[in-house]
Parts: sequence; structure tokens; C-alpha cells
Amino acid sequence: MGNRTRDEVIYSRVDYRIKQEFESQMRDSGYKNSAVFIDYLLRVNKGEQIDGTTLKDFTEVMNDVCHELKKQGVNINQIARNINAYPDLINMTSFAPFKRVFQKLEDTVLKLYEKAVS
Repeated sequence: MGNRTRDEVIYSRVDYRIKQEFESQMRDSGYKNSAVFIDYLLRVNKGEQIDGTTLKDFTEVMNDVCHELKKQGVNINQIARNINAYPDLINMTSFAPFKRVFQKLEDTVLKLYEKAVS
């Protein structure tokens, strides 16, 4: 954090429970004083920093997304193979099962995305 001049003061009145939670989170995160901890919280809030747990969760979710995308690629390859092998037999009713699979896949990816964002 370097040698910065800290000549501004922020006053905030909170109840005992919030103060204890703040001090607990500050202690658990390894920060020794509230000014540095507040700076950290502001960086996290702006998206400039991700704490270790969040990064781990994000990585796990992205692994799930990559797995789903690979499955989607396999499905696309199966569709292309069927179209190329039987060009006269393919019609819109042939795509109905694929449409259902892709809808489920899209729902899964959206849920994983929401989990990553929240």
C-alpha cells in the first residue's frame, strides 16, 4: 500500500453486530487495520480484485462451463454428420430432439453464469 497520507476520516455509526462482523471479516482476511481493509473492500466491489475463495469458485464454475461447451460441440458435430450423411432425410422434425437438448444446455450455462456472477 506504500506510504500514503491518510488525513481523511470516515465516521459511521453501526450496531454491535455489524461492528463485530466487520472486525471478524477484517481479522479473517489478514488485514491489520480498518483503513487497508476498507481499501480492499472497495477494490473488490469495483471488480479490481478477486479474493482467493471467489477466484476458486469462479474457476470451478468456468470448468463446468467448458465441460458443457465441449458437450455442445459434440452435439453440433453429430448434427452436421447426420445432415451430411442423409441430406434428403433431414427436416425440422429431425431437429426437435436437438432443440430440447440445446435448450437444457442453454439453461445450464445460464445457471452456471448466474452462479459465477453472484
